[in-house]
Amino acid sequence: MALSLDKNVRLSRPLSAVEPEKAVELGNKELFLHLLMPIKKYLYNFIQKSLNFSHEADDIFQETLLKGFLYFHSFKRDKNFKTWIFTIAHNLMKDYFTGISNSSSASVLLEDVDEIALGTEPSLTEDVQEIYNMAGELKPRHREVFFLYYYNEFKITEIVEITGLTKVNVKFILHQARKSVKKMLEVPA
Repeated sequence: MALSLDKNVRLSRPLSAVEPEKAVELGNKELFLHLLMPIKKYLYNFIQKSLNFSHEADDIFQETLLKGFLYFHSFKRDKNFKTWIFTIAHNLMKDYFTGISNSSSASVLLEDVDEIALGTEPSLTEDVQEIYNMAGELKPRHREVFFLYYYNEFKITEIVEITGLTKVNVKFILHQARKSVKKMLEVPA
């Protein structure tokens, strides 16, 4: 059974026509995709930039979607989905940087992951693109916090929730990242 991936995300047949035990699963899949669609390109670009466009970024993006779908039942509906899914991505990137491999875990196929169009990055001025390019040279933690704040427009409190860092650490890292980018751009501090 295929899902339509338009803005409204509709099932090809109504949930009432599906076996009861499958209806919950399909309803969760529908809701998951509905919440994912508006932010998927930001999530993808965040992972790409945080991993400095390495080959592993696509794998981590796909694993983020798979884990998000697998654990969607634990997502509290009164919380922010964007923060929740970015936290999953952050944890997977943290594992990547510390050398922990989750490749031994059971793989689950989410048929629609490959069909989700990533879209293009919003048009950026040359100056902003140059700043983002320079930020790509930052240390991994600085790069991640920088892009969470500037590109994905998370608030400091949301970055704290995503990364598990303290508010003071996030502000410090953000300050250091800004300082480094200014230095790379040869802008007086």
